[in-house]
Amino acid sequence: MSALFDKYRFEKELGHGAFGKVFLAVDEIAKLKVAIKQLKSLAKDKQDDFIKETQVIANLNHANIVSYKHNFIKDDLLYLVMEYCSLGNLRSMFFKEKIKSSFSWKWISTLTETLQFIHEKGIVHHDIKPDNILFTEDRIIKISDFGIANTGGGTFSYMCPKSVMNEIDSDLDPRVDIYALGVTAIELLTGQNPFAGKSITEIIEIHEKKDFGIHFLPNWQQEILQKAIAIIPEQRFQSMREFNEAINAQNVPIIFDKEAIKAGDYAYRAKLLLDKKKWSTTHALLKYAEKQLKPNVNVLHLLGRYYLFQNNSTQAKIYFDKALKWNPRLDVQKELGWINLELKNYPTAISLLSDHIHRNPSDYEAYNLLLQCFYETERYEQGMSLAKLLLDIDKTNHCFQNNFYICAVMHKIGNKIYPDDILKAVKLSNVFLNYNFSVVVESVPSHSKLKEPTLKSKLIFMDYRFNNFKPNTLYCTNNLLSVEDKKKLSHAIISFGREGFNGNDIFVSGGTAISRRHCLIINCKDDIWLYDLESTGTYLNNELVKNKAPLIGKNLIRIGQSEYELTDDKGKLL
Repeated sequence: MSALFDKYRFEKELGHGAFGKVFLAVDEIAKLKVAIKQLKSLAKDKQDDFIKETQVIANLNHANIVSYKHNFIKDDLLYLVMEYCSLGNLRSMFFKEKIKSSFSWKWISTLTETLQFIHEKGIVHHDIKPDNILFTEDRIIKISDFGIANTGGGTFSYMCPKSVMNEIDSDLDPRVDIYALGVTAIELLTGQNPFAGKSITEIIEIHEKKDFGIHFLPNWQQEILQKAIAIIPEQRFQSMREFNEAINAQNVPIIFDKEAIKAGDYAYRAKLLLDKKKWSTTHALLKYAEKQLKPNVNVLHLLGRYYLFQNNSTQAKIYFDKALKWNPRLDVQKELGWINLELKNYPTAISLLSDHIHRNPSDYEAYNLLLQCFYETERYEQGMSLAKLLLDIDKTNHCFQNNFYICAVMHKIGNKIYPDDILKAVKLSNVFLNYNFSVVVESVPSHSKLKEPTLKSKLIFMDYRFNNFKPNTLYCTNNLLSVEDKKKLSHAIISFGREGFNGNDIFVSGGTAISRRHCLIINCKDDIWLYDLESTGTYLNNELVKNKAPLIGKNLIRIGQSEYELTDDKGKLL
């Protein structure tokens, strides 16, 4: 095919697909190389995308968009004449050369500016991917292939699963291009599309685990990429302009909208109650506000925090997600990190908490959550290092004293470590440290070190909420406990365990059906918790306790065949 048509001379075929073919040709009059798309047939269902592409590109004039020249019909076939980009597409670049990170981000920045221009014209591309990003001989980047602009189409591995499943109306939503560009950027920077060849279920699982294969990139790059491909559109950049600003700043800024942070009277009162740990009243007030008042981001946020404080991570996440939909810039990274910690998604928890600490370097609660991530993932030396750094700032901090100690104990498993050797602190003033010390030095072990029940299962990591510990008095509403045992209900930490094992406050009958150290109560004023110590089973109000559960009001605790009705309110005695 030496001559294609009267005006164009055929050079070679550039590619082909389901749509037809693309040729390289020379305009004989202008002596310019052009790319010509040939549609397979003129059947209407085959040519609509090409006609649409012609209409879209004909109205655009931008240096980073492949220009349209004209079209013609020959032998009942439709042809589109386009600008020729001699260096091919971005995908071919992957194989031709090793691309520097600085070039990659320059290109991504240019694409955000170009797509912002396109979006301002009311056009959503819907098929941003490496194949549709071309380069001229001068290495000028160009966006091509507008065939499905402003439709719900796209390439599966570059589409948000919520768009694929039609959970959101994305036809005219520019945030679908933000997601696709985010995936393209990951592929450009890592050489891999994390969603290629995956099912929707697998893609959602990758999102939940945040396993995008970008962990080796600098933190600011990970942060930008994760925001660009957030599965919920409200959590993404809301425009290409925002995306571009984050790239230039090398940071995703947290900007608070004045209207968004105005709390109503109910939210304000609920916050005061939550700070005072008035759990029942806080919950009642917030649920009333949720049902009776207009949606309020502060109410949703506080409900999330309430459920998080009650160890109900699933319910907490529901409310944080709702709050983020109202205000995508709401600073809940610490809370989401906390949730992922409770759900044992440790890499994501560490990422979220690290980013939060970067912006809030004096948030000691967040440091302690990060320390707990290290402890739970057996990175004891890293935990010790962080705790020591914090103790250098405040040597009297009970929380970091205790958590440093248990990291040291687990790091040197089997050695009876004395807290004064490590902390040079008075252990008796720290109730958590005192308890853990008693576990380590017990003459008859309640654990088997590394075998079940492990030493770690009997040690207590100290939550930051207990740092200003104030003891409480519990009351028993049945006659199971002796007068002497009832006095022990005023202890800061009340331990329950097998009868005859001297390491406990309350002895429980039942022989080997009861663990030596079975469970304990953290008896803090207005913040009482029941911890199961990986026992044979501890039940709170007929529900099996997994790790820990809050005690609010009157509660029934069952250990083996023994039941204890406990309350922190003497007025609620039977």
